[in-house]
Amino acid sequence: MKALITALLIAIILPLGLLAAPDAAYESGAAAGEVGKLEAITGKFGVTWPTLIAQMVNFSLVAAALYFLAVKPVAKTLDERQQKIADGLQYAEEMKTQLAEAERERAEKVKEAAQEAQRILSEAREQSKEMIEQKTQEAAAQAEAIIRKASEATELERQKMLSDVRQEVARLVVATSAKVLARELSEADKQAYADSAAKELAGSAQ
Repeated sequence: MKALITALLIAIILPLGLLAAPDAAYESGAAAGEVGKLEAITGKFGVTWPTLIAQMVNFSLVAAALYFLAVKPVAKTLDERQQKIADGLQYAEEMKTQLAEAERERAEKVKEAAQEAQRILSEAREQSKEMIEQKTQEAAAQAEAIIRKASEATELERQKMLSDVRQEVARLVVATSAKVLARELSEADKQAYADSAAKELAGSAQ
């Protein structure tokens, strides 16, 4: 924009300088031949003060019209576009910063998720280990209870068998004694023989 205004000023001032040059040369005592040549050139091209002033006015009006109707809107459009470009660059920089921040947050969340997964895995391993130990202890306790119950049942069965054997032996002793004595034993004798046989069996069992 400044370059355009400078060019307009030069275009306006330059013809004035050309017209003023003969007067300056004449006032400074330049040769009459040179002045005559310059006047001949200006006369040949039809350059006079009224024509020059009219052309300068026309040029100024055209320049002003071009400035307000073409140059200024174009310059405004260029300024707006430049502002949009600057805003776009700023927005891109902000988005780049936000993207970097989002990437950093994502990396932190991934790291936290990995740590949480490792913690959960460790807890699961510990819990499974404790559960295995607990189940092992429970199984051992159940096995011990089964063995104890089996031992108790075996002992009860042995005691029952001994009791049955004692009763059978006592009966046989009584029957044998009755045959040997060839007489009928009384109830008191039968009980005495049975008790004696039971004591003998108990002593031999121990």
